[in-house]
Amino acid sequence: MRADRPRRFLPGRALTLQVAAALATTVGLSTWQVSRALDKMALANEYDERLRAQPVDAARYSVQTPDFTRLALTGRYDPVQSFLVAGRPRARGVDVISVLVTDAGRFLVNRGRALRSPSGSGPETPSERVSVVGVVWPTPPVSAALRPEAWTDEWPKHARVVNPERMAQVSGAHPREVRLEPGGAGVFRAAPLGWDYAPGQHWSYAVQWLVIGTAIALGFVLIGYRRGRESGDG
Repeated sequence: MRADRPRRFLPGRALTLQVAAALATTVGLSTWQVSRALDKMALANEYDERLRAQPVDAARYSVQTPDFTRLALTGRYDPVQSFLVAGRPRARGVDVISVLVTDAGRFLVNRGRALRSPSGSGPETPSERVSVVGVVWPTPPVSAALRPEAWTDEWPKHARVVNPERMAQVSGAHPREVRLEPGGAGVFRAAPLGWDYAPGQHWSYAVQWLVIGTAIALGFVLIGYRRGRESGDG
């Protein structure tokens, strides 16, 4: 009776190099997705901490002030300068971006969503001195496909999206949006303060790349032993 020959593993040099490159790619992509997920988790923690922190006096504001910093603002709303942002299609009303004049400069404050007045002149603006708290909001890029409105010298100005840089150019305010918190003087239906960093998506991608890498490795092993068996049979 003939003893069974040991199974031979003969994948071949070319296949081995191809599989090594594929595994390096999948492991690298999986690692990158894990890194992205950890970064998003760190940003989410910073976001939570800043929204729980005490407001910072507006005098300490600068261009380096981090997003989601709470600012304590005291001043008067500019009675003329404001922007009415249509925002979401079919949504009722407009987002009111007013200029709040303080000792620390002029701020573009988002007073929330209000119904458009019948005259089209915009909602009323408090004339007295106010103290409000707002959150320094991130500035998303404005799509290049979105043509800017042709603003005249008249106020209020109408816009489709919040564009702090362009709004600052015509109002002399700091070029960042500050979303006022609910309950403040002159605040309508306050703008949402939620921000989803969504690390779960990156974890999912990381697992997918690992599964693909595992499938490649298993296929490599099976092909190697099959070639070894075929070589022995020959």
